[in-house]
Amino acid sequence: MTTTTSLATHYEQFLELLTRDPRTAADDRDAPLRARYGERVDPSGAAEPIVLTRDEWIRDQIDLTLAMGRLLTEDDVVVSAVPYELSFIGAQVDRVIEMVGASVISVGTSGTICPMPRLLGLIEQYEVTALVCSPSFAAELAGLAASLGKRPADSTVRTIVCVGEACSTERLDRIGAAWAARTSALYGTPSAPTVAVACDHGALHLCDHRLRAEVRGGPRGELILDGSPTGEAVELWPADRRCACGSASRVLLPLGGMASAVRGPDGLVSAVDVERVVFGHSRLAPHFACAVRNGTFHVTCAVADSGAVDAGALRRAIRGGVDEALGVEAEVTIVGVQDWSTAPS
Repeated sequence: MTTTTSLATHYEQFLELLTRDPRTAADDRDAPLRARYGERVDPSGAAEPIVLTRDEWIRDQIDLTLAMGRLLTEDDVVVSAVPYELSFIGAQVDRVIEMVGASVISVGTSGTICPMPRLLGLIEQYEVTALVCSPSFAAELAGLAASLGKRPADSTVRTIVCVGEACSTERLDRIGAAWAARTSALYGTPSAPTVAVACDHGALHLCDHRLRAEVRGGPRGELILDGSPTGEAVELWPADRRCACGSASRVLLPLGGMASAVRGPDGLVSAVDVERVVFGHSRLAPHFACAVRNGTFHVTCAVADSGAVDAGALRRAIRGGVDEALGVEAEVTIVGVQDWSTAPS
């Protein structure tokens, strides 16, 4: 009895500490209870604290569980390769996979205890059927497998759920082809892990039953969630435009960070827009990196066999395609998949 009381007291003290905001008075008793602490990086590179209430945390998990329940079954063995340190997504994905009833192998993204070569061994040893990871992670893992003489398409992986990184459907399809797996995406921000979930048609639908979303600057621009700017660029369909699935929830298209977007002749142009053009070229592997410097997109792509591709011609074709479709400039670098880890970004 004494032990139970002691644990309860410690838990209450922990919640009280999380409730306190260092920028407000320490005796403010009107602040809501907070249950989980995380951090995000602002545009200047500084870390900012984030705290979710218990109700927010649970509601977020419920939405993600319902979405994952359409993708996974109790027979699945799922690798969760998402960030854990000072973020919400890792802990949330683990809980959700457990609630669906599937088995979970949590490997994170640090690469220390479980680097990619070991993960490939775990996939083979435990016949992993699903990956939850970023698009970049899925592409690099497939590239590593191929470099080791394995064919990702022959593995037991049949479902890939991409999180943590904006990705075009064109690139998702390329990732799916590499693994011979179906792909799906989920969208969240550092402060709201589940913002939009995929329907059966692959469109991401805003969780508008609990989130109030608007876009600064028109249908395309910075996402504002519950009155707070997120630093994320999105496109949000108008309320009267319906998805083919029939859902009344608005469709949201993630476009990446606002810092990776520029103004084109027809409005905001994002790295995801560039990505759509890039993956119109069938010779490319699913790897992709893009940064904006001085108003120009600097794009890095990969090919499986650099000796079989005229890199100069492909580079000119991509650059011209981006200019024609989007009206913006792009500098393009083509590397072999085997050189991806050392390619400039």
